[in-house]
Amino acid sequence: MVGDFERLAQEFVNPEALLQFRVCGGQDARGRPQLHCTVKGNVEMLCQRCLKPVSVAVDSDRLLYLAASEADADRLETALADEDIEVIVAGQNLDLAGVVEDEVLLGLPIVPMHADCSMEPAADV
Repeated sequence: MVGDFERLAQEFVNPEALLQFRVCGGQDARGRPQLHCTVKGNVEMLCQRCLKPVSVAVDSDRLLYLAASEADADRLETALADEDIEVIVAGQNLDLAGVVEDEVLLGLPIVPMHADCSMEPAADV
């Protein structure tokens, strides 16, 4: 449930929404560690026009390279500059839940809105 993730729970209308995720570890042809992370599902966010729930599809499929330090991440990004890759610093302990949460947050619209919604006039105060 998205409510189990502190940052995600703040973004969604229904904290009981479910997301499916899969994370597979491996190595590229040169032995560099990587994670293949996919996250899919539908969640509801508040429309920034009408402030009513709007359905948002989550569909993330990313390959993440792992680095032991910021310096290693910089070297890896330079070596793979011509590829569309993401490098994360994993160190000794990797917060896998944090990686999944980051992937969801990065895939969300900055300003969620219905394709077409009517804004009701504001009440006079």
